[in-house]
Amino acid sequence: MARFRASLLRRASAVAWVVLIIVAAQAVRTEIFVEPGFWIPMSALATLLIVSTAIRWEKMMATSAAPWISTAWLSGLVIGISALATVPELTATAQPILFGIAAVSGLLLAWWAHAFMTVFIGLAMTFIAFQLQLADAIPDVLAPVLTMATVAAATALVGMEFEREAVRAIEREIQIDEQRLDFERLYAVSSTLARAESLAEIVPHLIGTICKYLDAEVGVVLLYNPDRHRLEVMSPIWVNGYPVDADPMSLEISAPGMVTQAYRAAKPLLVKEVSQDTDAHILLHELGISQALVAPLKVEEMRVGVIIVGDPYEGSFNEEQAEQLGSLAAPAGLVLSQIGRYEAQAETTKRLEEVAQMKTDFVSTVSHELRTPLTSIIGSLDTVNRPELAPTEPTALRLLSTARSSAGRLQRLIDDLLVVSRIDRGAIPVHLEPLNVMKVLQEVNRVASVEPSLTVDPDDLVVEADQDHLTRILINLVENAAKYASESAIEIFAWVQSGRVMIAVVDHGPGIPQDQRERVFERFTQIDQSDTRTRGGTGLGLSIVRSLSEVMHGTVRVEETEGGGATFVVELPLAPVLQTIE
Repeated sequence: MARFRASLLRRASAVAWVVLIIVAAQAVRTEIFVEPGFWIPMSALATLLIVSTAIRWEKMMATSAAPWISTAWLSGLVIGISALATVPELTATAQPILFGIAAVSGLLLAWWAHAFMTVFIGLAMTFIAFQLQLADAIPDVLAPVLTMATVAAATALVGMEFEREAVRAIEREIQIDEQRLDFERLYAVSSTLARAESLAEIVPHLIGTICKYLDAEVGVVLLYNPDRHRLEVMSPIWVNGYPVDADPMSLEISAPGMVTQAYRAAKPLLVKEVSQDTDAHILLHELGISQALVAPLKVEEMRVGVIIVGDPYEGSFNEEQAEQLGSLAAPAGLVLSQIGRYEAQAETTKRLEEVAQMKTDFVSTVSHELRTPLTSIIGSLDTVNRPELAPTEPTALRLLSTARSSAGRLQRLIDDLLVVSRIDRGAIPVHLEPLNVMKVLQEVNRVASVEPSLTVDPDDLVVEADQDHLTRILINLVENAAKYASESAIEIFAWVQSGRVMIAVVDHGPGIPQDQRERVFERFTQIDQSDTRTRGGTGLGLSIVRSLSEVMHGTVRVEETEGGGATFVVELPLAPVLQTIE
């Protein structure tokens, strides 16, 4: 509004100069410029306009004396114009100028100053009328004065409405500026939070940014520890622009105090004076704070902790700053909560990984320790079972055969555990080489407990694989088929499809339900738990099959056999020498 009034005064001064020039020209034309009644008020008006031209109206209108300055300036114009109007040749020119001054005062002055100016101009017009004997009675004077008053009242109404709109516009502008500042602060805090990956990294940046915007010396974050049901000070804290390591400090949630009150009430608080004799200020006193803003860190209804901002560099904190801290604490609470959960989950994952590693190391160590005596046992049983040493009693022979079979099962179990241990450590060796598929299948038939039928197309099909791993895969699949489909025939087919070698182990037993076909490749998974005790097994075989297939750049899947049963298909790379086969 001050800018508008200053602009209006400058424009009024310019118009007054134009009017003054017109009056001077008329005085020259009528040859009255030498009369004292003209040149004295004319000189006074020119001096007033020269002074007003040099004045910095923006600065003047911004002071509390602005209404008095404007009233005095307009009064000077009225006095000068009224003095000129007493010259008969200039009366007709002066009267519209007084009407214009009355209109301008309605826009420029406060209501009381405008009322004064209207009365003052009315008196001036009455004085001119009687001085020049332009009216014989009061009613003749009232007509122009009332006309002037009407013009003044109309412009005053317009000015009042304009002033209300100007005030509203200024308020909106201030509100927009405040919102922009709030958004800038929120953006700065959010940007700070987005760059951090841990609480130790984020806390100093967070409190430093917030202290900067609230012009505070000290900033502290306290996070809620659900295990201890306490608010714990996060180190470092912020002091005079630098992070400072803090001693461990905490508060019971149920303890009295402004900090716990802000946490429980979930709203920001202003502490105007910290007293060392009051339990409510005990933590603030320990932090060396004399004034404080306290705001909860929360995510919707979940409270994460509290942020404290203390000791302004200048002046005192106010309620508006407390609300600002509350708005800045909202995104901080969300991110601190998420990072805290992430760190807790990461710590849990780390511990689980350590436990898993301990389990893997234990299994590996025990398996190696069992392997040595088991090898001696198997060697001894094989030696005793030689024809020249074998017992002649049928019962002894049967017991010897049972012991050898059980020792073989135990050996395969230990080998499976060792393979799983190496897979977990990522230390399983892989030696890929071209292998004749038929020779590998014949070796499987020699070692496995059953001999499936073999079909290979073409006969000289070559796969790129690790011989030990491929043999173990096929033995596991054959033994698995023999265990669950013992009454059915087992078949192995091998062929080339789209530049890949397909090896299928087919049985015609009960098959695997559709919803269980992915689970069978998980460790320690067996479809029929009731058969486990009678058929044996650990549930590791198919898990090893999938892992070994993947380390050889292959895959394995299970399909339904036509007519009933299960078909396990192993897909591996074709050896480079046969890549042209379709």
